Amino acid sequence: MTTREEIITALLSLGEEKGLANVSLADIADEVGIRKASIYSHFESQQALVDTMILHCRKELSTKTFDVDFKAKDAHIMLAALFDNIIRVFAEKPISSFFSIVQQQRMYDKAFASEDRLVSSMINARIRIALEFCVQRSWLDIRETDFAADLMTAAVMRKICDVLSDSSDWETDRLADGLIELFRKKPADSSLL
Repeated sequence: MTTREEIITALLSLGEEKGLANVSLADIADEVGIRKASIYSHFESQQALVDTMILHCRKELSTKTFDVDFKAKDAHIMLAALFDNIIRVFAEKPISSFFSIVQQQRMYDKAFASEDRLVSSMINARIRIALEFCVQRSWLDIRETDFAADLMTAAVMRKICDVLSDSSDWETDRLADGLIELFRKKPADSSLL
């Protein structure tokens, strides 16, 4: 790993741990084992470092795939596997650190709000594809795919936050079951006949 990459990794680690606003160049230098002034030979400013970190993580995220299993036998298998895959990607370093920083900073910084929207739309696109397939197979009864995809995206992003904060068990089967139940085809009520 180059010194430049070590600096970015240190920023990710410290930013996740302390909050990005609480990370100084001295903290980063101590973490990497270099002098603070040496950071300026790699980045012209702290903002340039943050911008480079964002681009680095965006590039890392672009190498990840969120495959939809079109050979799945039912909606549960398809969605649980997709949710598990998404959560696993976001639980791995450096993506997990980046996701945590984005969640911390999105309310205060336009760049991170934009990253949050980018991550959300990336997840939403895969979920939408899976849901449209489930509807075509008549596995689910969804009239508003956009609404259902938005709802499921919000639930998956919340689950990622839970997994990263260790505040809940990682149970994608239960997540998938709960979301599928909202859109399961309901049999006609025979008591009305």
